[in-house]
Amino acid sequence: MRFGIPIKAKRNGLKHNNNHIERYNQDIKDRIKTMRNFGSDAGAEYFLNLKHIIHNFVNPHMQINGKTPAEAAGIDLKLGRRKLLNIIRRCSKSRHHSLR
Repeated sequence: MRFGIPIKAKRNGLKHNNNHIERYNQDIKDRIKTMRNFGSDAGAEYFLNLKHIIHNFVNPHMQINGKTPAEAAGIDLKLGRRKLLNIIRRCSKSRHHSLR
């Protein structure tokens, strides 16, 4: 393999690559370097879950015309301008109701 592209795929003219995954991994690396330590495995798991939610539901992507991956997949949570805050509020409400 050369940079995530199987040689056979290149020979057959396929243009797929893993640049988007490498970019995502670099974002995580950059963030982890500044944090230095999560304090526990649970802290690292919470961070990665939050990063995943932000990537899929909050940040728009140029490759999909300014939509989030969720919006491009047809998932519209109607989050408005403050997407992350509204996700937190929605999760807080659903968790509060499930604890009753």
